[in-house]
Amino acid sequence: MSRILAYCAFQYKPEVSVPSMGVKAAPLQVASFAALRLLWSEVEWPFNPAEMQKNAVEFHGVVHHVFGQTAVIPFRLLSVFENEAALKAFAAEHQERFRDDLERLKQFVQMECVVYPAPGKGVEDKSSGTAYLEQKAGLLRAIEHQVENVRHALADLSHQVVVREAKSGHRMFVLVERGREEAFRAIVKGIAVPEQLSRRTSGPWPAAEFLSESVKSPEIAGAK
Repeated sequence: MSRILAYCAFQYKPEVSVPSMGVKAAPLQVASFAALRLLWSEVEWPFNPAEMQKNAVEFHGVVHHVFGQTAVIPFRLLSVFENEAALKAFAAEHQERFRDDLERLKQFVQMECVVYPAPGKGVEDKSSGTAYLEQKAGLLRAIEHQVENVRHALADLSHQVVVREAKSGHRMFVLVERGREEAFRAIVKGIAVPEQLSRRTSGPWPAAEFLSESVKSPEIAGAK
């Protein structure tokens, strides 16, 4: 049995190249909708659970090959459509919104900064509920203060910032102009980190966190 695996959407530019193969060495295909392009391949279904990590690496390799050249809208990892007709029906329905987001984000990339408790510096005093809660609250305040310091330092560079709480800390998504990634890293690196915290940066990534809601979480009929 086979399914259609969608990788990403992007705006047509004659200079943009695409890989020849995708997940499971399947030949890549390009669907065209006016100026919109959608990259897909036909793959054997279901995926072998033992190969999921390898398949995920292959999937991201395709997306980042295109993203290295232009803005992309990545599809959910390893989500598939019943057939090519279902994929094209979905693309035709959403093409205008996809094009709008790609145009809006064409000069931008997503950089990330995660602030979390340093290893061995988390909440230690569990002798009483009160002491535990006080330490936990103090650590949270330190994380929030660090996030605000980073946000403030990036004010002239960032075009939009989204902060999400995670189990181990706070994750910052920062929208910056393509080509200014090193400036982002340099600014963040220059901010002192309290001894009880750790921080890491990553990127550039596709600006997935800054897509419009209708594009970020569309209703995908025929997708699994």
